[in-house]
Amino acid sequence: MRPQLLISLWMALLLVKTSAAAADIGWEERLARTFSDRLEQMDHELARIAPELVDLPRIPIDDQGGTGGYASIHAQSRPAQGDRCAVEVRWPTTALVDLVALVPARRYGVKGLDAQYGMPDGFTVELLDAKGEVLRCVARERNTHGHPLRHGHPFVYPVSPPLAAAGLRISAEVLVADAEGEGDFVHAWAEVFAFEGERNIAAGGEVCSLGGAAPSAPWHWHNAFLVDGQTPLGLPEMPAGEHRNIGWLSQGRANSRQSAALTVDLGEALDVDAVRLLPAKRPTSDLPSGFGFPRKLVISVGDTSDSAGNGKEAVVAERDSPNPGHNPVRIDFASRRGRYVRLEATELWKDFESYPAFFALSEVEILAGNKNLALGKVASSPDGMPNLFATGGTYWSSAALTDGFGPDGRLVATREWLIQLDRRLQLETRCHELRGEAGLLVSEWRQAGLVGLTILGLAGGFLIIVLPIRYRLHANRELLKVRERIAGDLHDEVGSNLGSIQMFADLAEGRAGPSDDLKRIQRIAAETVSAVRDIVWLLRPQGDHRIGTLEHLRETSSIMLESLKWHFTANEAAWQVELPEEATRHLFLFFREALHNIMRHARASLVDVHVEVAAGEFRLTISDDGVGIAPDRMARPATLHALRQRAEALGATLAIASQPDHGTRLALAVPLARKRRRTGGT
Repeated sequence: MRPQLLISLWMALLLVKTSAAAADIGWEERLARTFSDRLEQMDHELARIAPELVDLPRIPIDDQGGTGGYASIHAQSRPAQGDRCAVEVRWPTTALVDLVALVPARRYGVKGLDAQYGMPDGFTVELLDAKGEVLRCVARERNTHGHPLRHGHPFVYPVSPPLAAAGLRISAEVLVADAEGEGDFVHAWAEVFAFEGERNIAAGGEVCSLGGAAPSAPWHWHNAFLVDGQTPLGLPEMPAGEHRNIGWLSQGRANSRQSAALTVDLGEALDVDAVRLLPAKRPTSDLPSGFGFPRKLVISVGDTSDSAGNGKEAVVAERDSPNPGHNPVRIDFASRRGRYVRLEATELWKDFESYPAFFALSEVEILAGNKNLALGKVASSPDGMPNLFATGGTYWSSAALTDGFGPDGRLVATREWLIQLDRRLQLETRCHELRGEAGLLVSEWRQAGLVGLTILGLAGGFLIIVLPIRYRLHANRELLKVRERIAGDLHDEVGSNLGSIQMFADLAEGRAGPSDDLKRIQRIAAETVSAVRDIVWLLRPQGDHRIGTLEHLRETSSIMLESLKWHFTANEAAWQVELPEEATRHLFLFFREALHNIMRHARASLVDVHVEVAAGEFRLTISDDGVGIAPDRMARPATLHALRQRAEALGATLAIASQPDHGTRLALAVPLARKRRRTGGT
């Protein structure tokens, strides 16, 4: 990888981290957004979903009161062979079913809210004919408790095409242990709905438990509670912005036996066959759900308004009503024609001795089939219908009884409400998947970024090490080229010219006879030629054309000692030795300085040069038969100072032996600790 590319990548990562810090997001997310458009696509999809979620109902988390539902107790998680773990619902006549919905049961225990109490981890839903035979499998669920967001959301299954059925069966395949039981497994549901259009044909149906034992709390769990229309999900409301009318509240009574009544004027005589009452929302958290719902109720239909209830109306229904919690209550009766519908609570809600008795409702619906005839009509009461302020800036008002709104939103049919709850679950699940995918994508880019930074760091460190080495190798190659060029120039130009000077001096001597000046010229030219040869040899440390160290010492001897008798000897090991380049240079300079001194000062006639390798040392001995060196001169520091410096640079020992008129002997011993051989072997 080129250094420029690494620097560019490094700068890109730094810019990503800097811009991420400026935008207050993680650098890994900024990296993912820089190099991938998937996050932007997910943002667009989440932004598209968000407004739709605002308009969808929510699952309440507080206690909505009402009945618990159906439950059965089992000894093991999976039914044994031949056993059943199921519940069946039958309705009186075959109907065309187009939607089935199941609402999970709730329990508030010592561990808090369990919004899916007794919900099987695997189950099937089947539609049955009048004989109990399976017509169609509507749903087959697996790992329901593994869903991250269900938390009490209903299961909603469209049946397409609609199917004529007389019942349905829920068969549990995998049960979950009761967290507060002793090894028991529970199969429980809060409510089952089977719709033919807007009509819940399962309401009031026959419920049969197949297998298991009944729980020990019949006031909360009962087969009939599975089809009583009560769920833990509250009123069927849709969000509709700010709405302050929360319902109607009668004047307080000292005891529950003091009746309270209200009348709805339909504006004209109409046929009515049901009344649907929606409980009021409790005004304070210490009151139970279903606050103000009458315990006994009489419904009358008539053509005249008689707020005193003097019997001019026909009674169409009487009902003893246990507290429904925050659930609508539908009271069906034979169709009756009339303009005025009167609701008289003959026994009021009263749960606390010191608290007054009230009659309170959130909404009153007068029905003909599924059509609400009371919407927008006038409601009145003998108590008067004053506006009363409630908590949070809301108030009780007579207009709230027929405005189509509950305490928290617009009232809708149960079918639509269940479908919209399921739609919320689908959208929230999609949002959860998108956020999970985004988190995984950011994590992958974080890992990729860290790997990239690590690679860049390693590459940078590698370059910090390699580039200087590469630069040094390149510089050495360039230096070798320069040295080769200088060596070539010295050999071709300077060496050639010096050779010519020496040749012309020889010719001049042949013509004019011997002369000291010519001899000096010849000697200086010969020494200079030898020096140039040494320089050229040192400048060419490699190559097949280079002769060995000893060959070069021998050639130097032949040139500088040409006018004397000389001997050059060496043992076999010495011919194989190659000293390091710097040591070779000092050795040659030492050798030339020694021969130069002999030629200038020794007045010798014989010179003996001996080289050997022994005891780990390269030993060079130079002896002459010259005049020697006087002892007093030998004692001076300047005597042979250049030779001593070269020996010190070589890390060698130098022994000098000299006597007047008996010549001089130089013995140089160079350690071979850093030597290297030309042809292998030590």
